[in-house]
Amino acid sequence: MALNDAVATLPPVKLNSARQRTWQALFESPPRADIAWDDVTALIRALGGREIHHHQKTTGSRVRFLLGGVKGFFHRPHPENVLGKGCAADVRDFLVRAGATA
Repeated sequence: MALNDAVATLPPVKLNSARQRTWQALFESPPRADIAWDDVTALIRALGGREIHHHQKTTGSRVRFLLGGVKGFFHRPHPENVLGKGCAADVRDFLVRAGATA
């Protein structure tokens, strides 16, 4: 699926400058490896997403998010708080699948 082929889009959201920088960093090619996890979670929340909890906890560092009816499962980085390139690409794909726009 190409980055512009999102089926449905969420209403546009006005992001503050910090969230806009995170958005731009996630959509750079090739994916960057210096994006802070806290910035990504703040971006997802600013776009209307939320962390979801089921009756069973996710194992270890797995985190679930819901945005635009789409679930995303990610590995919270540790011990550093910085995403690797693979996780950055996964977050970008999640945002596209969810129809997020900025």
